[in-house]
Amino acid sequence: MLPPQATPFLLTLAISTLIGIGLREYYEQEGKRDTFGTVRTFIFLGLLGLMLYRIPVIGAYAFLVGLVVVGPFLLVYYNNKVSQQKSPGLIGVLIALLTYSVGPVVIHEPHWYLVAFAVTILFVLHSKGRIRQFTDRLETGEVVTACKFLAIAGVILPLIPAVPPTEGWAGRLFSILPVGPHQIWMAVVVTTAISYLGYVLQTYLYPKKGLLLTGLIGGLYSSTMTVLVISKKTRGHEHQAREAAAAIMLSTPTMYLRILFLVAAFMPIGAIRLLPPFLLFSALSGAYAWWLRRSATEIPEPEEAGEVEVKERNPLELNAALLFALMFVTVSLVTKFVLLRFHELGLRMLSFLVGASDIVPFIVSVLQGNLGIGSSQVLQAILIATASNNVMKTAYVFAFGHRQTARLTAIGMAGIVALSFLYAAFTL
Repeated sequence: MLPPQATPFLLTLAISTLIGIGLREYYEQEGKRDTFGTVRTFIFLGLLGLMLYRIPVIGAYAFLVGLVVVGPFLLVYYNNKVSQQKSPGLIGVLIALLTYSVGPVVIHEPHWYLVAFAVTILFVLHSKGRIRQFTDRLETGEVVTACKFLAIAGVILPLIPAVPPTEGWAGRLFSILPVGPHQIWMAVVVTTAISYLGYVLQTYLYPKKGLLLTGLIGGLYSSTMTVLVISKKTRGHEHQAREAAAAIMLSTPTMYLRILFLVAAFMPIGAIRLLPPFLLFSALSGAYAWWLRRSATEIPEPEEAGEVEVKERNPLELNAALLFALMFVTVSLVTKFVLLRFHELGLRMLSFLVGASDIVPFIVSVLQGNLGIGSSQVLQAILIATASNNVMKTAYVFAFGHRQTARLTAIGMAGIVALSFLYAAFTL
């Protein structure tokens, strides 16, 4: 067994070496020869920070003294390069300071934090083009919207009481509702965060993409919207029928992934129970999509049909969040009424009917609606709702897409829908 002092030393050595190698590769890709230091330089910086910080009693002060020495040295180096009419950039200097701080991070933080620290440095270092592309496409309104989400999740949510009020008009209101104010806002935060991830992927990272990537990413944001867009865009292009059907089928795995994240946020045990069927349905959908794409006829495609752009308005606008909250409360009330009036059979019927629209408010309402039903009934309702939604998406393809695309989609969806009902009836 290694002595306790060995682990921080080896970790610091490894991380400093990786950072040095990563910076060297960055300089080589950029074609820069006159650079700051070598791999050994960053190893020495990392070990220096660790050694100074490990000095008994005065370690923290010694580390700060070292920083006071290293910092001006780096500043002098940068100033000399600038005076020589060279443009070294601040990358090397900044990464040198980060490498110097690896030692204290190793000592005080868990290992996953250290790994995330190093991975983030290397990822950002080698993502210059992607980051520049992202920032160039970023609109001012998006920054404002991101700030709104931070306020929604980090400011408003902690201020909302976890226990519903019991007095006054608010008490009377929440005595009727099956959910409290904190649950309502938590539902808004979780669902909009997942939707926003899909929105960012579609809008900024992959603004114009092929059909298959559209389906794969689109399911994370809204599989129903993705199906409608693909169906309309490819309706007049018969040669794309099989590829369009494959793209539609690929929206299914990411839809299940999104729902699985929702379930995990409110019912972790339920997510574990849903994982096997969702993996099965995703595998079947992916395999069928692969077969469709492989058997598609390779025909030159018109320029306007070769790419599909799915661009929706930002799902994190305040009005959208408030609309979801209203939908969530409404669906919760309807679900509670149906359960009281028609019991579990009514819940199954309702879960089938909501598939014609967005199923997320319904899923969230049964997950945290305090409806007095067991976890098995909740998971059955979710499975039925997803199956119903797949049926409706198939109907949308028949209504707006090419006939062959609709037939191929129906074949793939039929198996998944049938298995969903069977799993809900006999397994859960």
